[in-house]
Amino acid sequence: MPGIGHPTAPPRALVAIVDDDPFVRAATSSLVRAVGWEARSYASAIEFLEDGVAPRVDCLVCDIHMTRLDGIGLLARLQRDGLAVPTVFITALTSAAVRERAMGQGALCVIEKPVDAGELEDWVRRALAPAG
Repeated sequence: MPGIGHPTAPPRALVAIVDDDPFVRAATSSLVRAVGWEARSYASAIEFLEDGVAPRVDCLVCDIHMTRLDGIGLLARLQRDGLAVPTVFITALTSAAVRERAMGQGALCVIEKPVDAGELEDWVRRALAPAG
């Protein structure tokens, strides 16, 4: 009988990928799944918010520059809603001011595109590590 005498497997971490570039979404989702985490991808911050998954997200990998609601605005909105989601920003257009704004909002890091898979995996692992 399932569950009797057998510990249940821990739930897989849920990583949400929000980027308006379909190639970045696909590559990031593939990396996340290859490591063994669950990946959900969204073409915009609005699409992500409308899905209602935010309270279950363990890590957010998000583009900064998107239409309607940018990544930093999305993180601010989640925080306003009482959600502390560890966030890794990725961007093709970075400047000291953008980096400062992202880090000031509480991002873990800002990674420049093209994204190095090893660097991204390392930051997601840090985001998912238990607080110690």
